Amino acid sequence: MFASKTAARGRALLAAVAIAGGLSQFLTPAQAAPLGEYFPVPNGFNLNGIARDALLSVEATWLQDGLDNLAKAKKETEAALEKAKGGAQDQAAALEDKLKKIDKLSEDAKQELALAKNTDSDRAVQGPRKDKLLANLNQWINELNHLATEQMKIAIMKDGNEALAAQNRNYQLSEQADNLEKAKRDPSIENWGK
Repeated sequence: MFASKTAARGRALLAAVAIAGGLSQFLTPAQAAPLGEYFPVPNGFNLNGIARDALLSVEATWLQDGLDNLAKAKKETEAALEKAKGGAQDQAAALEDKLKKIDKLSEDAKQELALAKNTDSDRAVQGPRKDKLLANLNQWINELNHLATEQMKIAIMKDGNEALAAQNRNYQLSEQADNLEKAKRDPSIENWGK
């Protein structure tokens, strides 16, 4: 009886989180580097010291890692394009489109990285710098919550060690998201650019 009530509560919680997560994706500005294949959510968040500086450091590292991933993908795509040019034209066209997208993402990420590292005290610089950081923070929080929800689903559906491991991972991911939310409310962020 207890197990079925716990499972029912868990499913209700999952449904609420899934709905909230789905809505929050539409709230993330498009101009931030997109989470995904080239820009996965950071593995860790060192939030020691002043929150703003710590988050800017995480953001700069995340953007640089994404640029490295894009550079690697560009080399691989160019090599695949050379092979495809002698044969299937539809493959070559798709690879050329992929190269254009990689170049666009790279250019946008370079501009975003330059902004993240720009320490000019002018409000015209710091306002957009803060906005970009908050946009990235929001998408990291959303993704961490999404990943935590996936782990909760596994914990509900499985049992034994697999369920326990999923519960632990859910806790870790949720804690990271909570810590980022708290950092967002830090005075060093809230008073920035005023």
